[in-house]
Amino acid sequence: MYPTLDLGIVRIPMYVLMIVVGAIAYVATMYFTLFKTEKVRSRTFKRIFFVSLAGGVVLYVSAFFFNSLFHSIEAGELRIGGITWLGGVVGAFPITILLIHYFVPAAKGNALTYFSILVPGIVIAHGFGRLGCFFAGCCYGGVTDSIFGVTFPHTSHAAHEYPGANGRSLPVLPTQLFEAVFELALFIVMMVFYKKTKKHNIEIYAFAYGLFRFLIEFLRGDNRGTTGFFLTPAQLLCVLMWIVAVFMILFKKKKVFKGLYRKCEIWQAEIKIDAIRRRKEYGAKASLNAMEALRELKKLLDDGIINESEYEEKKAKIMKSM
Repeated sequence: MYPTLDLGIVRIPMYVLMIVVGAIAYVATMYFTLFKTEKVRSRTFKRIFFVSLAGGVVLYVSAFFFNSLFHSIEAGELRIGGITWLGGVVGAFPITILLIHYFVPAAKGNALTYFSILVPGIVIAHGFGRLGCFFAGCCYGGVTDSIFGVTFPHTSHAAHEYPGANGRSLPVLPTQLFEAVFELALFIVMMVFYKKTKKHNIEIYAFAYGLFRFLIEFLRGDNRGTTGFFLTPAQLLCVLMWIVAVFMILFKKKKVFKGLYRKCEIWQAEIKIDAIRRRKEYGAKASLNAMEALRELKKLLDDGIINESEYEEKKAKIMKSM
């Protein structure tokens, strides 16, 4: 609608401005949830911040790759360029979770929860990004004669695809605004019910946003490439997200990847025990004492998560610190 913000001698692309605002909103949300609510130490917060920067780079590269892939399939030859949000999500989410696991000591064995805490920030950042798409006139819907129809200026992609009178586009559905409103609503739900949803935000996002995006694809009017069959690229990626989310739920219920779940529990227990042994907290401020650490260790033994020799080895370390 308004591609640039004219400040006299300075002209700022609105798409870029909204991306910057979205990034600021992400950092502010991350600061509130991790630093103020979860009370993580500054070292942990800084590590997650830098991991987020790396995740952002992966997001862009993955979005670029998948967009090029789907347009290449459509053209029957190599086509390079553009980005697709869901392509970025599919690549960046799992890699960022792995980065959290390996580079944030407090999150070892619990990276899913730490990343889940970041999801509301990602949601609101994407919402601002969609506002940027609206201002730029990309990611638009199909032509409509409804009251929701919006015309875009002659410089927009919409005007090029659906030229109308006076160089503007024909009225098209502002699917960017529909999505921005949905992202805002999802963000509010995640923040209002934060304590209940914080460990499950990834699955909530996958199912809620995935369903919304799957349906909104029927209203889209821009060219997003093709998969070579009846699903659009975004719909295919939504289905993939749903499948991964189902496996995550089964994993948390110890129905699949049981060996990995056991390792995660051991890693988490070792962090708590090490916090006692070394008198050092790596992440959330826990008021653990040696007796609590021993009870935690005994529970792991009783639940069959560790064996007798592992129990005795870790018990000796705790007793030495008393």
